[in-house]
Amino acid sequence: MYKNVELRKLPVGSLVTIAAILETNNDWKKVMSLIPRNPLSEDREPKYNLEHIKQIEDYARSTNKKCAEVLFEEWGTSGRIRPTLSTLKDVIQKAEVYRAADELAAMLEESPPPRPHDGPAAAIDTNITLLMEMSSDYKMNGTTAQIKSANNNGNPQSMGNKTTKEMKSDSDLIEFSDPSNPSLNLPDFSVLGIKSEKQIEAEGYQTSLPNIDFSSNNSGIDTEILTDEKLIHFEYRELERITKRFADRLMYTPDAQGQGKLSGKVGSGGFGDVFVGFHVKHGHLAIKKARTHVTFDRKPEIALKVFNSEVKFLSQFRHKNIVPIIGYSRDGPALCIVCEYIDGGSLEHKLAAKILTEKQRLNILLGTAEGLKYLHGTETPAEKDKSQAYKLIDSNQSSKKHNFVHGDVKTANILLTRDCVPKLCDFGLAKQYDNTTIESAPMGTLAYMAPEGFGGTITQKIDIYSFGIVLLEVLTGLKPLVYLHNGEKMNIKHYVDESCPNNEMTHLLDPFIDKWTKGKELYTLARRCLERDRKSRPTSREICDVLYQVCGIEKPETDASTG
Repeated sequence: MYKNVELRKLPVGSLVTIAAILETNNDWKKVMSLIPRNPLSEDREPKYNLEHIKQIEDYARSTNKKCAEVLFEEWGTSGRIRPTLSTLKDVIQKAEVYRAADELAAMLEESPPPRPHDGPAAAIDTNITLLMEMSSDYKMNGTTAQIKSANNNGNPQSMGNKTTKEMKSDSDLIEFSDPSNPSLNLPDFSVLGIKSEKQIEAEGYQTSLPNIDFSSNNSGIDTEILTDEKLIHFEYRELERITKRFADRLMYTPDAQGQGKLSGKVGSGGFGDVFVGFHVKHGHLAIKKARTHVTFDRKPEIALKVFNSEVKFLSQFRHKNIVPIIGYSRDGPALCIVCEYIDGGSLEHKLAAKILTEKQRLNILLGTAEGLKYLHGTETPAEKDKSQAYKLIDSNQSSKKHNFVHGDVKTANILLTRDCVPKLCDFGLAKQYDNTTIESAPMGTLAYMAPEGFGGTITQKIDIYSFGIVLLEVLTGLKPLVYLHNGEKMNIKHYVDESCPNNEMTHLLDPFIDKWTKGKELYTLARRCLERDRKSRPTSREICDVLYQVCGIEKPETDASTG
């Protein structure tokens, strides 16, 4: 009944046992190599290659996670067609990891898949009394087939081929009530509130698991957020109403003035889905609804940590190239962050649509770099003195606004207005930076991650590296992972490096633009941003200086973009 539930929507810990099984003998690698790029296609073209397996290993090592958990996290939140529990079961069966296949069959309340009659994968009878009786009549070196035929009645009492319901009814065989052994307590999806695909479609919205009471005073929400008078608290029911109960599809409703109102889902990320809704007072709002049941971290508190970071930091930022926050909601089953709705889509979508001119791309890069410069706080001493004086005049200017690391710079997190003004968003991974290297477990996007990021080293230079990947995307029109003719995927940096041995990339420039005039300068800047040694990469201030020259725009004496 639950075979169509997406992996990313499963309750916390649902796949912990599966992940543990796949860690044995590195069986996760077999599974990963068989994951199809398109689960609905018959050609079964693989989604991942050896380079991706290595990336998973490196990332798991740096974060102290199981490789299988990292794989589930990446696979479950990537691609247009998201894998379901049924997709996972099919891949695991093809990989012939039968223990994991049996676990999944139990979760789905299906009969276990057929096994070979002999060999290591053959089913073993689990009736202890029967096995003890057989031990006196059969030699220890007998085959599995011989042992299975030992029951004179021809009706062995085995759990091996029983469904979960049958096992639960046999109280003399096993009980599922031991809280000290969670591996025996299979999740009851109906109790947890997971709805079938038909139910979700009929109701027109997604449900969330009420794992945390966010409305209580001791819910873990940062006091600085609760006391911030600039932030508006929205009732969850109100957000639910304007988004058409968090509808899974985007809807347009025309009004009498011909303006029209948007409602429903506009995007999705690793920590939550983003919806739009029209508010009578505030206009169109972007509502990021955090998931309280992130599968792979096994800690629902991760949603709370992301919420605290993003709301607290966004409330401090006032810059034309950073998405403005309006408020939040904490009185419902899921935390929500409410921001101004940016109506031009993301840079990722615009590049894919092939509609951006060279001038627009240059202005977007410059605006994004200005946003990063603001976050990083790379001021000259003179500018710092001016900003301090400005703070004395304007008490709303926070002294904490500088020295941040965004942590997840990518084209999907650069939103555009209709006039193509870029605005950085998604600050759930942002960290305040104190000029020293921070050893931590990064959770950025793998394709954009700097080499040192895999080892847990976080400085502002990881944002610079990610910006270098964005530069290559803007120049080439390619995705951060490039599909090769043999079906494999390669990171865009490595692809460009191999395709441009003499640093000449004219042949790779996005052909949508008839004549590039600044391609060489942008590629030179990209190579500087992508230096392996982070100390060799430019600062965000230096990037802005270069882009002002490339764009032919006079650099302003002071940063007048705050407000």
